[in-house]
Amino acid sequence: MRNQKGFTLIELIIVIVVLGILAVTAAPQFIDFSSDARTSTVKGLKGAMQGASQTIYARAAIDDDLGSTGSVNSVDTVNGYPAATEAGIVTAANLDATNVDPAATVITDWAFFADSGTISIAPGDQVPDPTTAVVGDITDTNCYVEYSDAADSDTPPVITTETSGC
Repeated sequence: MRNQKGFTLIELIIVIVVLGILAVTAAPQFIDFSSDARTSTVKGLKGAMQGASQTIYARAAIDDDLGSTGSVNSVDTVNGYPAATEAGIVTAANLDATNVDPAATVITDWAFFADSGTISIAPGDQVPDPTTAVVGDITDTNCYVEYSDAADSDTPPVITTETSGC
């Protein structure tokens, strides 16, 4: 009889399965997906703002209210598009910025600052104190959306994102 050395096939399979289970349970501890989540959230916010501005503009066009300022469905407008204010685009996009928790682990709240036709919005967990944020607090995060008022009723508002700091 020959003396065999090595592992049997079943022993190798068991070791591979155990290593796979360990890898699946340990990998999330070492891989941080929060940056990807914030980037996706900011890009999703841009899409929500675009959709909200088009919806309000459509309603303003139906109501023949494309003047320089006005109100459509309780949303302040400029040239038919939501204004770059809390009563404008923040209301139109249904952003809940009143319950901002800077210690939140899930990005659901927003910090924003509006000034002279432009509003900057960032995930609340990126800003030191979202309830008193100024534009520098938001833009310093390099993880935000900027919305600028429409120049006229034929030009949509400018919506840009910065995600290098997410």
